[in-house]
Amino acid sequence: MAAYAEMMANRPVKKSSRKGPGSGASDLLRKAKELEAKGDVDGEIKAYKSFLSRNRSHPKADQIRTRAAQLMVMLGRHDQAIDLISMGGIGAQKDLQLMFTLAQAHAYSGNMEGSLEALGKALEINPDFAPAIARCATVYMYTGKRDEAQAIIEAAIDRGVDGWDIDHAFGEIAPRSGRIDEAVERITKRLGDQTLKTTARVELEIKLAEMLEIRGDYKGAYEAAERANKQKGVSGLGGYVLKGAKAHNPKVMVDRYKERIGQLMALFSPETLRSLEPDDKGPERREEMIFISGMPRSGTTLLEQILSSHSEAETAGEAQALIWEATRLKFYPSPDESRIGQLSANKRTKSGLKVLEDLRHIAGVDVPYVVDKHPGNDEHVGLLSAIAPGCKIIITRRDPRDIALSCFFRNFAVGHEWTTRFDTIVDMLETRLRMHDYWMSVIPEHAPWVPITIGEYETIVANPESEAKRLVAHAGLGWEDSCLEFSKRKRIVPTLNPHQAAQGVYTGSVKKWHKYAEVMDPKQLDRLHEIAERHGFDS
Repeated sequence: MAAYAEMMANRPVKKSSRKGPGSGASDLLRKAKELEAKGDVDGEIKAYKSFLSRNRSHPKADQIRTRAAQLMVMLGRHDQAIDLISMGGIGAQKDLQLMFTLAQAHAYSGNMEGSLEALGKALEINPDFAPAIARCATVYMYTGKRDEAQAIIEAAIDRGVDGWDIDHAFGEIAPRSGRIDEAVERITKRLGDQTLKTTARVELEIKLAEMLEIRGDYKGAYEAAERANKQKGVSGLGGYVLKGAKAHNPKVMVDRYKERIGQLMALFSPETLRSLEPDDKGPERREEMIFISGMPRSGTTLLEQILSSHSEAETAGEAQALIWEATRLKFYPSPDESRIGQLSANKRTKSGLKVLEDLRHIAGVDVPYVVDKHPGNDEHVGLLSAIAPGCKIIITRRDPRDIALSCFFRNFAVGHEWTTRFDTIVDMLETRLRMHDYWMSVIPEHAPWVPITIGEYETIVANPESEAKRLVAHAGLGWEDSCLEFSKRKRIVPTLNPHQAAQGVYTGSVKKWHKYAEVMDPKQLDRLHEIAERHGFDS
């Protein structure tokens, strides 16, 4: 990667026959802005990459490189972001925002040393850059250096560094240092600043909810989460915002989702599934791929951590490789029934191989097995039966009342607007669980060449070793004690807070809904009780 980046950075620049440097740049930037306004993130990234390939010396090159890399980080394309920044050469290392974005990309990809190195360069440029100080503290927390995390935040505060990032990071270290009240006071005061940007306000409200919960103020915690959800626009991981992207009506989005899921279940009927059985003509088997999927906050990350801590497996995180292939084959977002008949054995082999290669590239480690934990993969179980015989599928389940509450208290990346309202969270739960029930009823009998099982969150945390052994065996792996020692990997997991990542398997989130039952919407709670009873969860 480094050699390629250096080669690209030092390659000779073709002289343009057009007049003036950066000719055509304004057209590309205008196009990028139009795509941004439409919410077309992929298109915006492509426009920025075209701009950079033709205008490497443009005065706005670093600014554009930063924006494109930020979008890549938000979409989970960490390696691509790292490559793009590296292609900026030595000049990129002198740009504060680029170094900070590089640190983010390294941290989310698990390279903590690379993250700290980039943060060090950012702080050389500006020792009081609050976002970099806060990120340093977070990295230290994930790597178990809690004293260092506390020291860097307290030192910044002592010398007068101010910013919402510092307040947020102070909230991260507060539980260990016994300074919850001080964290609540700092965050509450910051939220009184009327000039505070929406993204920062949302992040601080979510952190305030966490602090109030620790203090036992469940009513206040719920109200903070509610305020955060009412303010959400279209925000992304790491505090980045898709400016101009249109906010969608969560109810409309869920209704469209219900329609798509109905179409998928009708499309992959028992008869269709049986017709997809592999034979000596193909498609080739893909035992190397392990797909974990389920509702967000249902335990997908916990299970991913267990499996990817095995010496023969690595995670690709929440990769979109399967979704990209489903889109290319026209099974997403609107399933095309006619496409099933067009999938020859050869095409199915190529599709399965493409997904595998993409996952291996994202994982970045040469090991036999690769794990993909994208929650949206549960839509594509039927497609996997067509293109990836032998792949292992695990659907995670958790008490729907805890899932609903956890979703409501989370600041998700783009695409989870349904989590901003409790009624749409419950709607989504009903739809997803109905889909999971369908796959579990038809796949084992009519498509047994794609082994599928359920991973119960409550069972895993109650009996971690026995349940982990069962799921590791289902994935085709032999047991290793390292599977229950994943907290030692010391990498940033966006879906886990630093203190959670350091704990390994923990039981603190089981039956949490009991604490909030009195403040939750009674109508929606009744619906959740019905769903929970239907799926065998007690009260």
